[in-house]
Amino acid sequence: MMIKFRNFRTRLTDVTILLAIWAVVMWGVGAKWWTGFNSPDSQFSATLAIFGHTVNDRALDASYYWTRLGYLTPVRGLIEVFGTFAGFAIWRGLLLLLIVAATYLMARRLTGRALSVALTFFVALNSMVLSYLGNTYATGSAMAASFVLFALGTSRLRPTPGRGYSLAQPTFVGLVVGWLVMLNPYNALLSGFIWLAIRAVAWWVDRISLLALLREFSFIVVGFVASMVGFLLLGRQMFPGLDWLATYRSWNSRLDYAAFISDANIWTRDVAFLVLLLGLLTCLFAVALVRNRWTFTALAIALVNIAFTLIYMRVIPGPWIEAPHYAAMCWPGALTAIVIAIAALYGHRPVVLVGWLFILALIGFMVWSGHSDRTFPMSTGLSIVLLSSAVVFVTLLLCATRGSLVGWLAVMLALIVLGLASQFLQNGRGNLGIYGQYPMNAAYFDYQVEDLMKSNVAAQEFVLAHTTSTDRIATWTDPDRLTSTIAAMQLWGMYNNVPEGAALSPDGANVLRALRPTALALYAPQRSQIDEFYASIPAAFAPSALQCTQVPYLGIGSPTASVCVTHLLAM
Repeated sequence: MMIKFRNFRTRLTDVTILLAIWAVVMWGVGAKWWTGFNSPDSQFSATLAIFGHTVNDRALDASYYWTRLGYLTPVRGLIEVFGTFAGFAIWRGLLLLLIVAATYLMARRLTGRALSVALTFFVALNSMVLSYLGNTYATGSAMAASFVLFALGTSRLRPTPGRGYSLAQPTFVGLVVGWLVMLNPYNALLSGFIWLAIRAVAWWVDRISLLALLREFSFIVVGFVASMVGFLLLGRQMFPGLDWLATYRSWNSRLDYAAFISDANIWTRDVAFLVLLLGLLTCLFAVALVRNRWTFTALAIALVNIAFTLIYMRVIPGPWIEAPHYAAMCWPGALTAIVIAIAALYGHRPVVLVGWLFILALIGFMVWSGHSDRTFPMSTGLSIVLLSSAVVFVTLLLCATRGSLVGWLAVMLALIVLGLASQFLQNGRGNLGIYGQYPMNAAYFDYQVEDLMKSNVAAQEFVLAHTTSTDRIATWTDPDRLTSTIAAMQLWGMYNNVPEGAALSPDGANVLRALRPTALALYAPQRSQIDEFYASIPAAFAPSALQCTQVPYLGIGSPTASVCVTHLLAM
């Protein structure tokens, strides 16, 4: 009875600690709940989560954006219950809680509470992680799911049935993998291979039998099927009449991912990727100093994380490294490798009460460096890696060879240096390439993204209110595409756009005639731009009088954006 009570008290303490960490990151360090858009994809996800099938119903082409059911269905449910902005906020909070819990539990298996807390703050305050939790694209959700998958992979599973053997673990693995497929199949593959690397070390060390291995995979399949079926059923309810598998197969055959590459070698100039190198070096140092299953697990994670990314880029060319919302998917693996390596190196040595104060220093340095807005060339980035890795090696050496006090001071210094280097490198990439949507310091600096989102929502509400479910809307934006981030709420893009230009040319009129939209949604910084385009619409299309509104909008050269709707009565 006493043992059970002690175990309950231990678990309650750990739960209280991880909830406290979550609360500090949510409300105590100034982390922003809205960070930026990977336009137009983020707006696609946001509008479908808010308005559901009403957006697709009016589109010329529903496209494939609705297939991200791992993000759309839960967020849609939250929005229906709590409202738009509360729903998004709750989802962000849940994702952060998953990351905090997964990181803390991974560390807690290998080390004491003090270092587990420090390592969890190290991950949760990372600007790359926080930036994508505040983005309405599926990346933040995929990152959280990856952390959960890795935490499940590092949990001990006995090789033979008996006391302590739990089939719940592989079932949950299957559920999470299914969720990842419904979020982003590329990330599902990346995280799945990292999970395999984690389990491969365990299978080798524990000498798991073939029967136990088959049993584990069979329950993974059960969980995966349950997850997929659940999301597909929710998807049918949210998007009636649309077939997920048919859409996915059709669009995969139509898309050429290589066409989205602007520069196949851009990653060689992206200093943010040096964080992955820093993680790999940390794991190599840990293996050199302490050789056990956990340091080798950390090294396996770091290696597979990098190797899979490079190999996949060669096998299936695409913007997997160029686009930051894809590149960010490497961060759960890199951060998890660092967490496991350092936790395994320090072990369960005691920490005096005053030693916890160093965690406050770590938090302060992480938040301060997270605000950094300096951009760095690759030469400076490499210098940061060399200097920081040298300090980390010395501190980890002290941690491995000295007593508790010196070891604790050393490991905390290593974490602070790793945190500073990571934040500077991530934020230092700048707006690199065509996908450089926003700086990573948006995690801590207010770029008024929530205000922009409120305007996006208001504009889309206006468009939906002035059209019906039987309308087929084509979108047009100013020639400079300054209002494309608003138009994206109605699936602005090649398949739904009116021919671009300040006015409709004869060829453009022929294209419009072939598209046969019943309504046009027009967006521009100035109402006069819309009037000019409207005047060029052939009278044969019988355009109705413009119905217009204005919404506040930053960064388009005008304090407001104009949104108008006209119906083509002759179509």
